[in-house]
Amino acid sequence: MRCFAVLLALAAAMPVTAQTHDPRVPASEAEADRIEAQAMYDLQKQRDQAEADRVAKTNLDRKTDYELYLARQQAEHDAKMAAWRADVARRDAEAARVRADWEARVARCKAGDRSACAPK
Repeated sequence: MRCFAVLLALAAAMPVTAQTHDPRVPASEAEADRIEAQAMYDLQKQRDQAEADRVAKTNLDRKTDYELYLARQQAEHDAKMAAWRADVARRDAEAARVRADWEARVARCKAGDRSACAPK
């Protein structure tokens, strides 16, 4: 069993070449097969790299689009909050003006100006 494991490890570690072990195949044909296999391997490697580049670009584009979306959402939220704060400030100013007017009328009424008093 141990011998089998050693042979299996040796076989896995040896590079695979196209039919170089078969003495019936001419060396030129084996070399042509090796060159063809290498060309196919290189072409597939280029395709894989092109696909990896495409995926990376797509992911980068999606990330950029998402970041722009988040920036738009944040800008819209900030604009809504600024409008809300302005509205609150306007209402507070109006309430302060109405209260000041009322306090002035009360003070005039207490001072004796009957036109400033509320009707009974």
